[in-house]
Amino acid sequence: MKAQQPDVTFLTPKLAGTLRLGIEVNGESKWLADFSSVKKKEKKEETYYILKDAFIGKGEITWMVKSLVDSEGAVMKWFSEKMPDGAKLIWAYGGASNEENVLQPKKNMLLPEYCYQNVFSIEGHSFTLYYGTSRSLRILEVETPPGDKLRLCDANKQANPLQLLNSGKDNNAHVVGASVPLNTTDELYFCVYHLNPKADYNYFMLPQLFEDGYYRVNEETEWMKSTPD
Repeated sequence: MKAQQPDVTFLTPKLAGTLRLGIEVNGESKWLADFSSVKKKEKKEETYYILKDAFIGKGEITWMVKSLVDSEGAVMKWFSEKMPDGAKLIWAYGGASNEENVLQPKKNMLLPEYCYQNVFSIEGHSFTLYYGTSRSLRILEVETPPGDKLRLCDANKQANPLQLLNSGKDNNAHVVGASVPLNTTDELYFCVYHLNPKADYNYFMLPQLFEDGYYRVNEETEWMKSTPD
């Protein structure tokens, strides 16, 4: 996992896709990577950004990315405050080429040529991404915040977030995208991971997953819940 000003590109160890984020306000939109003020800080296994721009007035965005303990991937937390009325988060994910790639700072890694072998299975506000060739097929699970319906979009059209979100699915370079209305203050979560016996998440788990880096089911409590009185 590498956070890229502030897009997040996943190398596990080969390219497993990129999460790109933007903001819509009153029919206009802008990628977070193009904001005028992007302050980055790093801790062990965690990267976070403080973002400001005239586009969101007095608004401020905190975007945190934390590596998972039990899977190749990351859990991410979004917090925004003082956002303009009607502001929305727009996000897009795709570009899993399953090839060796070298990241370049501030370069968009959600490229059409990385999307051609990506197949998405969408269920509610989560989706499964199948990528690679039939001989080296990999499967990635993605949990996203509740908002508008997830849709397939065209990675060739990324001049701004709204162009990508409204680009339609009639193309051969699919990514998944959606928008999420933002209130005065919001905490939203994303999680990108490879499924295994210790890593099988739902959205309600993500706050605890972010705090700990892992999620353990209390087996005694779960057993008690399933036992009749």
